[in-house]
Amino acid sequence: MYHPRSLRVIVLAGALLTLAAAALFAAPQGASNDSQLKAQIERKISDLKVPRGRVTVSVQDHVVTLDGMLQTLWDKYQIIDFSRMLEGITEVRSTIAIAKGESDAQLAQEVGKALKSYSHYTVFDYIDGNVRNGVVTLSGVVALSQLELGNIVDKHPEIIERIEKIRGVQDLKDQIKVVEYLPSDDAIRYELATRIISDPLFRQYSFNNPPIHMVVDHGHVTLIGIVASPIERQKAYEIARSIGGVFTVDNQVKTAAELKGK
Repeated sequence: MYHPRSLRVIVLAGALLTLAAAALFAAPQGASNDSQLKAQIERKISDLKVPRGRVTVSVQDHVVTLDGMLQTLWDKYQIIDFSRMLEGITEVRSTIAIAKGESDAQLAQEVGKALKSYSHYTVFDYIDGNVRNGVVTLSGVVALSQLELGNIVDKHPEIIERIEKIRGVQDLKDQIKVVEYLPSDDAIRYELATRIISDPLFRQYSFNNPPIHMVVDHGHVTLIGIVASPIERQKAYEIARSIGGVFTVDNQVKTAAELKGK
């Protein structure tokens, strides 16, 4: 007959053997998972057409470490976000750097081109920004707009994507406000634009590059831009004030002379 103490020793020894066996079989499985996760991330990097060796990936105990040099902020975020979404990943550590552009002035020009070439960026949106040490800061307002088929277009993520894809942008500070779509605001926008465009005072301007942007938010109108004279600025304000449904008008239009400090 076993002594009670001997029985406890046997039970404890059996439990320890069970735990040891479980740990023995779990270790290879964990290592395999890390390898599989690493392979998935490397395939994503390959899909982005990032040159081989530009980014190194290591995965240990479900923690991802990324390092290297890329051309765009977009690629960097694509890799990091993909890694974070993988099942089983507990942490993503990144020291990926972005190759610097020629200058802040050159980057600012590229940002301006990216905005002007975006087909959904219209006279009803206004984005301002600056570039400092490769960091782009964007502010302003974009309006959700309705296409002919009734689909609502959210311009904001598409604008952010275009800027992040510019080579040399180190970081992007997004301070853009998105205005919800309202049929009443849309009616104000199109009446305001039609009346300004058709006014003889503004016929000298090309509306491919409009002198005045017209931001409408719940019946409140903000006019922003540059015109040749105070008379034109006042005229735009009077047109906006005369439209039904407009509650307030903030006239931020400047003359070219004012911008030159005269």
